[in-house]
Formats: sequence, structure tokens, C-alpha cells
Amino acid sequence: MTKNSKSPGGPAEQQGLWLEACFSLADSLAARGLARRLRRAGAPHRWQQGGRVWALWPGGPGAEQALASLAAEAGLEPQVRRFRAAQPTQAWREPRPQAVGPGLALAPAWMGLPASRGVLVIDPGTAFGAGDHPSTWLNLALIARLLAGEFGPPPAPGSWAADVGAGSGVLALGLALAGGLRVLALDPDPAARRAVARNRALNPLAGGRVHFVQADHRALAGPLALVAANLPWGILRTAGPTLAGCLAPGGRLVLSGFRDQAAGEVEGFFAGLGLRTLARRTSLGWLALLLGANI
Repeated sequence: MTKNSKSPGGPAEQQGLWLEACFSLADSLAARGLARRLRRAGAPHRWQQGGRVWALWPGGPGAEQALASLAAEAGLEPQVRRFRAAQPTQAWREPRPQAVGPGLALAPAWMGLPASRGVLVIDPGTAFGAGDHPSTWLNLALIARLLAGEFGPPPAPGSWAADVGAGSGVLALGLALAGGLRVLALDPDPAARRAVARNRALNPLAGGRVHFVQADHRALAGPLALVAANLPWGILRTAGPTLAGCLAPGGRLVLSGFRDQAAGEVEGFFAGLGLRTLARRTSLGWLALLLGANI
């Protein structure tokens, strides 16, 4: 294990906001090479163990851009989290959940942390969706802000919502925990059924409000106050009319799973279905959109 650090003491660092990226490579030699590139890219703290490399940047747009550029050049997709800490390298010694948005944080099951009113514990198994991929994180971040009332009155607790392409159920559980919503989790993959059942059990405060159906978007019916979908653009294009059609008047649709270069195409497509863009979030070249049904 090797570790290097220096402290630039910039404004973002003084505020305690940090961006962490974890890269997995074939061997320790490749990892050492990447650690050197991370240093040149401005990451003040780096940690290598075998073929894995962790890096920390003071949070902010500059850090996001530097990480996105390096990841694209290296052809790698890091696991990313954002957190606040006075001593950021302590995060490598003490497990802490990753803050996603107002009142919502994520912790992988291996950390051994308990679920709580503000923390989801996720074990993805073989299903997609531990919450650390940028597309999942961005979707959850918009969900948290929406349910906190940042985009107008949120859906009332007990309202019905849906997570289409549920994977591990992380979005469904986020909707249930942060908003008190009843959630239909749809996914045709048998691995998703097992993963959702496991994560419902890990999150008793939210799990009872999540109802899994092994099916795709065609099983969806409304009216629904909120629908979340973290799916590739090709699948979203096919499912789009169903997603838009099942929303109640004033309903909201949170989409992710596509690169930011597709923003114009995605927004134009859903505008044609009567939805307007209310908010956008980007990270590492990925995009999430909050859309609203026109009344």
C-alpha cells in the first residue's frame, strides 16, 4: 500500500467538500501509473492498494472536470462519491455513507453500517445499481431535491411512484425512504428480483413500501406522481411514451443513464410527449433530467 498527499488549502477544501474517485486496474504497475497521472491532474490525496487507486479532490466544478477528463483519457469508469470532512483522508479509515442530497445518503452493505431514516444500505449482488455509478447518483440527487421540496410541493406521502429498470432497487428505496412514497419497482431480470428482496430487508424503514414486479415498462399503469428511470437512451426512447403517459397531472419524471451529449435529443423527444425540463444535473459526462408533465 502506498499513500501520498499534500494540502492545497483552497476555498472548497476549507469548506470541507470533497470528491473521491476509486479506479480498478489490471495490476499494481498500472495502478502506480494512474496514481502519477492523478497527481499531475491535481488530486492532492492519493492512495493505492494493489490494482486499486483512490484519489481525493477539493469539491467543485474544477474537480469534476479534471476527473471527467482523466477518466475519459484513461478509458476508465471510476466509482465516485462526494462528502464533507475536515480531515478527508479519514474517509479511507472510517466508513461513512455518501451524502446524495437533502436527507438522503448511501452506504454499501460491506461497510456494515445500519440503515436509518437518512441512510440507505445497498447490496447490489449481480444487479446493476450500488448507487456509486454517476447515472444512479445523479438520479438519486434529483429525487432527494425534489422530495425535499426544492422544485415545488413534493408528492404527498403514500402517493404511488415507480422505478422502471429497478436493478438493485436503490431508486425505489430512495423514493420510499425520502418521500414516504409507495413504489412499484419494475425489472425483467430475475437477478433484480433477488437484489430488491435483499435490499428491502436491509432497509426496513423503506422496504415495506417497495413492491417488485418482474416485468418491463409495459406493465406500468398510472396515474403516478413520480417515475424514476435509470436506463440507456435506446431503451428510454422505446419506453418514453409509456413513462410519460402514466404520469398524473403535474407528475414528475426523473431520467438518467445517458451521456450529456444526448441532452438535446432526450429533451426534445420528451418535449414532444408533453414534458418540460425542470432541472439538470451532470457528472463525469453523465446527465440526469427532471421533467414535469404540462398541465
